[in-house]
Amino acid sequence: MKSLKFILTLAGVLATQLAFANSSLERGHQLFEANCAVCHGATGGMDMSKRLAPPIIAVKMHYKKKLKDKESFIAAVAAWVAKPDKDKSLMRGAIHKFNLMPPLTISPEDIEQVATYMYEGKLDRPEGFDEHMKNKHGGKGKKGGCGGKKH
Repeated sequence: MKSLKFILTLAGVLATQLAFANSSLERGHQLFEANCAVCHGATGGMDMSKRLAPPIIAVKMHYKKKLKDKESFIAAVAAWVAKPDKDKSLMRGAIHKFNLMPPLTISPEDIEQVATYMYEGKLDRPEGFDEHMKNKHGGKGKKGGCGGKKH
């Protein structure tokens, strides 16, 4: 009987944590849509003349390639969004192509939620993304990285 209570309690705790994680990712997604998608969204596909910034899936791939754990990823994204600095960029080719991102007026907590969504969430792939990765960067885009080539 004690083990059944323990299992039910543990299941309840895990369900609560899963619900919180899902709501946190949803909040990060909402914040991304409200603050970032106009420049980093999937609209415009991979036609760089129609884009204001690299698609967020490409940003994620570059950051995950260079930062191996979630905490480093979130800290780097948060630092970048709070104060973009070309000398600290992990995507110099993107700055060359699109210019330096302007700083955003978004709270540090909200930035962390967006960064968590970027790290853990299912991000939209612009039309032609996988083909772009294969043709321009020697990879398929699904495994991450750009083959070390600049944008």
